[in-house]
Amino acid sequence: MLETIQSVQPRAASGTGKSREDTIEEIATFVQSRTPEVLPADDIFIKYPTSYEESMNTVLVQEIIRYNRLLKIMKESLINVKKALKG
Repeated sequence: MLETIQSVQPRAASGTGKSREDTIEEIATFVQSRTPEVLPADDIFIKYPTSYEESMNTVLVQEIIRYNRLLKIMKESLINVKKALKG
């Protein structure tokens, strides 16, 4: 994630007075504020139980598990990026 953020930053110094680290921290804070909370999986599993007759429920459960895993990784990564910038 850091590599992607750094790749979109200009190489030359700009007149904004912000350092590269400040800009990266701003972006990380913005993404962190826009990242939704983990979905309540237990409630969804109860409402849409997996069964042989309802294959879409199985797909839904699998996607919720993957989505929640992604959200957790994003949150941890953004926290670590901000910690790394502070040293």
